Amino acid sequence: MDDIDDELRRLFSDDRLDVHVTPDATDSVVRGADRRRRRRAAATGTFAVVALIGAGLGLTQLRALDDPTGGSLLPTSSSTATTTTPPPLVSTYTQTVIVTVDPPPGSQDDIENGSVPPKSNTPSTATSPSKESAPGVFGKLALGMSEEDALKTGSLTTPGADTGQGCKPYATVSNPDPAAVLVSAAKGIVRIKLPDTAKTSKGIGAGSKVTDLKSAYPSAAVNGSELVVQMTATPKWAYVFENDGSTVTAVRMRLADNDCPGA
Repeated sequence: MDDIDDELRRLFSDDRLDVHVTPDATDSVVRGADRRRRRRAAATGTFAVVALIGAGLGLTQLRALDDPTGGSLLPTSSSTATTTTPPPLVSTYTQTVIVTVDPPPGSQDDIENGSVPPKSNTPSTATSPSKESAPGVFGKLALGMSEEDALKTGSLTTPGADTGQGCKPYATVSNPDPAAVLVSAAKGIVRIKLPDTAKTSKGIGAGSKVTDLKSAYPSAAVNGSELVVQMTATPKWAYVFENDGSTVTAVRMRLADNDCPGA
């Protein structure tokens, strides 16, 4: 134990183990510390600059996102006022003209049943008196129809005696008059007498005033005790209104081209 202590004392007292400090050692340490402080300061400044640059770039990107126009300049409005001349006013005038004409005649079935309502006695200004026109049809029968075809309709009932001139009279289901229909062997049906309850498409029938008849048919022509209204339909025919001078007593339809006396 004493030997170890003696050896340690010897080593610590050996001058060769002493650390010799140069006279400028203190200055060197101070200068080194200064250099380290400057490096730290420079590094801190650089970091701050980089941070500022990064922040600036971030703000720029935010502005770009907030500004959908991409930072383009908005056009400024011109200080010069533009004067536009308004278009001229256009006035539109519309005129409606109402022309009253006779409605189309009712079906012959309606006439046969007497269900066609009377028409106004005022003559139509849209139809010339010389151009009266309507089909020569009554119910299922038509002027010019052959006897065979007429019998097929079922409208003819009791046949009368042949006049000897090839003309045969018939009663009909709507008119018991034995001569309501007159059929020619050559011309077919040449006469159809309307029932007393039936009226024409203009509301004229048995019992109508002659004045009303002339108002409804201005083209009516006097033929003895009859008033005849010619029609321009094909085949041509006429209304024959029998009357006593003041009242219509019977109405019949007559084929213009017929060969039966008294048709």
